[in-house]
Amino acid sequence: MHCRAHIPTSLLSLLLAWCLIPLASVRAYFIVNSPVSGTVWANGAANPVQWTKGLEDGVDSFDIELTRLSQQGLTFVAQGVPSTLSTINVFLQDVPTGNDYYLLFLNSTHGLMYATSQKFSIVASANASTPAAATGAPTVTVSGAPNPLQAFATTFPPSANGVASPAWRALDGALPQAAAVLCTMALGVLGGAWAVL
Repeated sequence: MHCRAHIPTSLLSLLLAWCLIPLASVRAYFIVNSPVSGTVWANGAANPVQWTKGLEDGVDSFDIELTRLSQQGLTFVAQGVPSTLSTINVFLQDVPTGNDYYLLFLNSTHGLMYATSQKFSIVASANASTPAAATGAPTVTVSGAPNPLQAFATTFPPSANGVASPAWRALDGALPQAAAVLCTMALGVLGGAWAVL
């Protein structure tokens, strides 16, 4: 008779659920505060982009791209935006007008999407309804229509000299990662013992 017949399935389910708790904790979030629905950007003006990002999400930098719903193509705005920033200005020059623009916040190298803005408009020139530029924030100049051969308008310098911080430092909040690995190892040993018995 095997030992596994004496272990209730509810206990095994509870053990598995307990081991997955570190994976279920959500500490990562990325919210685009501006532009929001109804925002109007203008050519010939610096337009603010603001976001709120989680502190312990492991994202040290990200890229920003501009796209439209009705047109194909991307406009590469900024690459390697450091996670220490929360605002940049985008100065537009001769960008086609439209009311179906979105900003994408992503890792363009690996194709990981972090957030998208709400739909906003771009008009030919500034008026009373266009937002004012954010003071003290870096300004990125974007010009023309989407062009797949065009590079990013701005590339920020690498954060932390291009060296990623170790993921196993307990002070960086990596304790749930260590707990998940230990639980996986424990389940592997338990599974092996269970198969032998």
